[in-house]
Amino acid sequence: MDVGDRRVQPYRSVIDSIGVALPSRTMTTEEVLDGCVRRPAVPLEPTTGIVSRRVAGAGEYSIDLAVRAARDCFARSAIRPDEVDLLVSASVSRIDGPFWATCEPAAATRLRHVLGCTRAWTFDVANACAGNFTGIYLADALVRAGRIRTALVVSGEYISHLIRTAQLEIDGASDPRIACLTLGDAGTAVLLTRTDDERAGFEHISLRTIGRHHRLCVAGPTGEAHGGAIMRTESAALAMVGVRETVAHAWETLDRLGRSISDIDRFIPHQTSRLAVRAGIRRANKVFGGPALHDGNVIDNLAERGNTSTTTHLLALYDGSLDGRIHSGQRLLFGIAGSGVSVGTALYSLDDLPHRLATGTASTRPAPPADPASHRPIQPVRVVGLGLAGRQDGGVTTLGLLREATGKCLADAGHKPSDVELLVHAGVYVTGMIAEPAVAAIAAGELGFDGSTTSSGNVLGFDLSNGGLGLFDACRVACELIRAGEVRNALVAASEVEERDPDAIRPGVAACGSALLLEDDPTGQSGFLGFHARHLDGHVGEFGAQAVQRAGRSFVRAGDRGILQDRYVEHLPTVVAELLDALEVEPRRIRAIVPPWLSPPAVDRLRRNWPVLGDRLVPPDGTGGDLFTSSLPFGMDKLLRTGAVGPGDLAVFACAASGVEIGAALYRF
Repeated sequence: MDVGDRRVQPYRSVIDSIGVALPSRTMTTEEVLDGCVRRPAVPLEPTTGIVSRRVAGAGEYSIDLAVRAARDCFARSAIRPDEVDLLVSASVSRIDGPFWATCEPAAATRLRHVLGCTRAWTFDVANACAGNFTGIYLADALVRAGRIRTALVVSGEYISHLIRTAQLEIDGASDPRIACLTLGDAGTAVLLTRTDDERAGFEHISLRTIGRHHRLCVAGPTGEAHGGAIMRTESAALAMVGVRETVAHAWETLDRLGRSISDIDRFIPHQTSRLAVRAGIRRANKVFGGPALHDGNVIDNLAERGNTSTTTHLLALYDGSLDGRIHSGQRLLFGIAGSGVSVGTALYSLDDLPHRLATGTASTRPAPPADPASHRPIQPVRVVGLGLAGRQDGGVTTLGLLREATGKCLADAGHKPSDVELLVHAGVYVTGMIAEPAVAAIAAGELGFDGSTTSSGNVLGFDLSNGGLGLFDACRVACELIRAGEVRNALVAASEVEERDPDAIRPGVAACGSALLLEDDPTGQSGFLGFHARHLDGHVGEFGAQAVQRAGRSFVRAGDRGILQDRYVEHLPTVVAELLDALEVEPRRIRAIVPPWLSPPAVDRLRRNWPVLGDRLVPPDGTGGDLFTSSLPFGMDKLLRTGAVGPGDLAVFACAASGVEIGAALYRF
């Protein structure tokens, strides 16, 4: 089953508004080539169709473009920021200052605070250029199922800094860094809301990951002394795979839906180069058996935008609405592609959105009332497999930790990798600090999770991050998708390899990994019964961690995590009480409380200051540093290994993230 082939749901999600942020500075392709230390003999403009692109100015970074796009989006809507239920940041770029990238807090957490989305569930997703549609897919699934009313998916892509690194390093026409010269900057935001009007909205979104191709495009820090980030791309091979798989996916999708290519009015592919777009047209016409696609119905805005990564589809929809190529009432087909390789298809029926964008008219659609389904008791989703990876020092890699943890998890569940339909990596710190492709896509290819290129045996892999709450949120997302019928199972995994500041004196994040396999419980008896989280907005700036560079080496510079532990001890009892209150569970019924990883003195303080449940604390084991994203699996393993819980017992798993955010989940064994 391709991920996204869903059961019938009571609603559709519709785009209420789109926001765009474009830097004012323009850089031509000739200027880009002229800036190369060794100008390559490449006909870049004729080949790519890119004449110019927008690039960020001084003091303008990823978070700034995201904030501007989101504010533009709200200016076009009657829905207020405090009515947003879900906020997802989907950008590849996390460059939020000169020469550093943000690791913690999550971008979505910071956007929530700046924008005033005070009720929103927040997290970041990363899936290379398919990231925006990965976020839209998740939001659409939750809206369809009645679990949320509104969602904001934001992406701020400041990626033109790769141009400067490439200009210093490119050496010849076949250099794999040349694709960096096609990049441009942009921010986009899309506000989704619920509708029961079948004439408008997303008819279908589905995605798959073919991880065997993950080496075709890799981006991360350069190893050169001048610093910066670089992307190495086997452009011809990536274009061939992307075109082939995107067209095949579109054909399969339309066939399953009983649709014809003639039902599509406009096709919006990922905007990489004119050459790739034309190859896609030729391939589609061959597969569909006629001149289905042509310049008149394929939207291409490359000439003045370049490749803006995750923002390309929404920016093309925006530009096409402004220049009259896209009209109200038309049906769109989005061809989704990103390194990894991840591909997908989305069908969307337009209401008057193009007219509103072209005329500057704001939507008057109010936020819908909460659906009763969002308050009903939920079907438990249980953990059927658990695996942990060691915290030994030295020689630890992200892939090695994932191999160990996922292997043990699948053996525990009696499954093989190809059985998995959803693979989510929830770690923050990655070997080599690569930015793309998604770690999940690499794992899919290297560890055997991705299946064939047909509709059977496919997996969707993406990364989800939210500091120490990452795996907690991944479990929550997986539970929602399983309950909605999107997938039958999900493997959520975390690994941490923090390449720390050599001058750091404080303990950091432990090198460890973990994995949980989640499935629906047919008996309805065991599993996760509910999740709750609270943001402590007054503390959002107290802790930060950034990836920085020095003398050709990249490492993490972080604040004092002791400050975070003080906040967790202070507020965790309140968050657990709110969870139990919402689920109408009396505290006396709780057998164990597993807190986030805390130092022994912090655990003692929590016990003393929590008269109701402090005596039931079962902290996860570990002395090699903060267990961070793996606290929940390590805690669950301890409960099961020590016999602290038995069948029918209730336990609360609490996790926490910089930001500051604390989450709690109720689980019945």
